[in-house]
This record gives sequence, structure tokens and C-alpha cells, in this order.
Amino acid sequence: MLRKKIFLNTAVNSGGKLLSFALQIFIITYLIKTLGKDAYGVVVLALALVANTNILEAGFGLSVTKYIAEYNAKGDWKRLLQIINTNLAISTLLGLVMCSVLSLVNEVFLEKIFTIPSGLVHNTRNMIRALILLSIAEFWSVSLIRVAEGFQQYALARSMELIKWLLRAVFVFVSVYMGYGLAGIGAAYLAAGLLNLVIVYFKVIMQNPGIRISITLISKESFRQLFGFSIWIFTAKVFAFLSYRIDVIVLGIFLPPANLTYYNIAFKIYEILRYGLSLISSTLVPVTSELNAVTDRKRLAMLFEKATKYSVVLVAPMLVIFYFYMNLIIRLWVGGGFETSVILGKLFIFSLIAMLFITSGTEMMVGINRVRTLVKFNAAATAVNLVLSIYLVKKIGAPGVVIGTVIGSFILLFTYLPSMIKCFEIKPGTFFNNVFFKPAPALITMICFIYFIPTYLSGIIGLTAYAIISFKFLIDRNDFGGFLNK
Repeated sequence: MLRKKIFLNTAVNSGGKLLSFALQIFIITYLIKTLGKDAYGVVVLALALVANTNILEAGFGLSVTKYIAEYNAKGDWKRLLQIINTNLAISTLLGLVMCSVLSLVNEVFLEKIFTIPSGLVHNTRNMIRALILLSIAEFWSVSLIRVAEGFQQYALARSMELIKWLLRAVFVFVSVYMGYGLAGIGAAYLAAGLLNLVIVYFKVIMQNPGIRISITLISKESFRQLFGFSIWIFTAKVFAFLSYRIDVIVLGIFLPPANLTYYNIAFKIYEILRYGLSLISSTLVPVTSELNAVTDRKRLAMLFEKATKYSVVLVAPMLVIFYFYMNLIIRLWVGGGFETSVILGKLFIFSLIAMLFITSGTEMMVGINRVRTLVKFNAAATAVNLVLSIYLVKKIGAPGVVIGTVIGSFILLFTYLPSMIKCFEIKPGTFFNNVFFKPAPALITMICFIYFIPTYLSGIIGLTAYAIISFKFLIDRNDFGGFLNK
């Protein structure tokens, strides 16, 4: 039953997310072609500034997913409703605080901090004003989607995300086509966000008669519970923000906006590939929480090993394909003139190699409330990343921030993994044999086909060979059969 639940949730997650990525790629391509590199770079900066407010929600949001799964398993609806309502109150407060800070930056310091062409400053400020209002709606929408995820209603959660990006694509296309420019893009995102919030509220709250929204259900005890669990997740998310999102801020400060366009193209490819890592890991928090609640250490260990193994088996070949064919992929996507994006994209692949082995374990550490164990390592990796990014961007330009990210990722690998192996009580030899050494021959075979046969057809041949070897020797028949038969 555990295998079926994870595979089913993974399938639902992947389908909805891939469609969302398709819509995002459409928006990026359309805006680059219509606005140009500099103006689109400013859009990237504005969206990054507003998206950074979500780091506060991320800590509390994951704790909501965990506790809803836990209390639902126990049938404790009183505490479950208190968690939902307390989190909504927290989200409202955090949204107002962060929007106030961002408004100050936008109105007073925008052109003093960032390298924005003078002709774009006025419209950029108007766009950010609309996006600030959007961030409040996003706080509420994401909080409600966390509720759906806590009930493991992944089809509902992913469909809401898909609707959000569909609305954004339609509204952005119309606003730019009608000539409203940067300000129109901000208004389009705001309109899509408000409409999506109404739909999410109806689907998650109104259609579930067991859920009630009431100020009387806000609980100090629930706040302490959420805060006690979330503080370490929040700290980890701050470090993750400094490791990834800060790259856009650093580029916006030191380099012209076109570099933000180059970076965003490469980062979107990174996001898509990173999602491959989360195909399984994104469903692990509630499942891990349930196993931890009944103290099933054996199945937790099995889950960690298998989730990591299948993350490697599924994603490693895609990293190889994208590394060798990065130039072709970007040219087919946005055309020529984006050589910097090719360099950045290849550098991001090395960061993903490090993350292959720790992404699933990181999510499981959230499920068993052991994030605190990882925070000190995250702090060290982030400090190195940030210092190197600022230093290197002034020396070598945009590649500098990604090099800092790569080095930070490997610091996480060499510190996180030993802690996870110890926490889940797995023998290191067994883990590395199943997760690293067994997949290696299939991967080496694939790389040899691509490297020594310099044609595009070699990628298809290499991937086919990898798939055959993996299915024959790497896929556990019990896992595959359990998914098909249960």
C-alpha cells in the first residue's frame, strides 16, 4: 500500500507540474520575444523580489502539511482545524509585514540598489506595486493548497497550480498584446492570482464540509506547535533563498538586466530538472510523518533508500542529456544569441548532481521533525555560496553566481548525506551500493554512446540502452509489480 500511495501521488504530481512548466515556458518565450532581453530581465528581477516573500510561508506551510497528515491519520479533527485556522492567521500577518518591507524598497530604494535602465524605472515600479498585492493573495492560496497536500489530495493541489499558470499565461498574453507593457504584466499576474484564490478557496474549503474557517479556531497552542516545528524549516528556507534566489538579486545589483534574462533561461531548465528530483520527494513529508507517528523505523529506512535510488535512476540520464545537448535545447527554445545561458545551464547540471543524493532525504527529515540537524550545514554552505557569488560576479560576470551555487551544493552533499544515513539507521556500504554503484554502469554506457558517437541520434541510442539496463537490473520487481497490481 505504501508503494502504491507514493507512486500514485508521484504520477499526479508529475503530470500537473509538467503542464505548469509548459505554461511557464510559453510565458518566458513570449515575453523575451516581445519585450526584449533588458525589459524581460527587469520582469525577472521584480518577480524574484516578490517571490522572496514566500520564504516565510514555506516554513509554516510545510508544518501544516505534516500536522494535517498526522492528525488526519489519528482522527483528531479538533487539532486539525486549529492548525488550519492558525496558519491562515499567521499567513495574513506575514504577508502584510513582507509587503510593507517590499513597498519601502520599491518606492524609495529601487533604482538606487538595482541596475535598471532609467527608461524602465517608472513602469518597473508600477509593476512591482501590483505584484506586492499579488503576494498577499499568494500567501492565502499557498496556505490552502498546503491543506490539500496534508490530506494527500495531490490531484487537487496540482490542478490548482495548473489553473494559476493558465490564468497567468492568458492574462499576460492579452496585456502585452494590447500594449500595456511592464505595468500590464503586473496587473495580469494580480488578476490571475485573485481569481485563482477564489477557485482554491472553493475547491479546498467550500467542497469539504469538515473544514471550517473561523477566528475562534485560532489557537495559541497550535501557534506554538507550528512555530516550534517551523522555525528550523524557516531557517533552512532562508539559507536556500540565499543560495538560489539571491543570485537574481546579486545579478540585478552588479550587472545589466539582460544578464537576468540569460540567468532565468538557464534557471528554468534547472527548475525543470530539479523537479525530476522532487517527483518522489514531494510526496514524502506526509508519508514519512505517518510512519514516524507509529514509530516504524524499518519502513522509514527502506523509504529513504528507495526514494533516493529511484531519484538517481530517473533523473541522472536527463542530466546527461541536458548537459551534452544544452546548446541545442536553448536554441530550439529561444533562438540564437543566448550563449551565456548555455554556459549557466551546464554549470547548474553540476549542482543537480550533488542534489541527486540528498533531496529525498531532506524532505523526509522534515517529516520526522529533524530539520534542525541540517541547519548548521546549510548555514556553512550558504555563507560560502554567497561570498563566492558576490566575489565572482564582479570578476567573471553571470557564471560567477552559479559557480557559487555549485560549490554550495557539494558542501551540502558531503554534510547532509552522512547525517541522513545515521538518522535513518542505514549501513553506508549498502546505501552506496544500491544508490551509486549499481546505477553507474548504465549511466557510463549512456555517456559513452553520446560522447563517442557525435550525432544527435546517439542521445536516443544511449538513453534507450540506459532504459533497458535500468529496467533489467535496477528496478525492483516488487516495487514495479506492487504499483501495477495494487
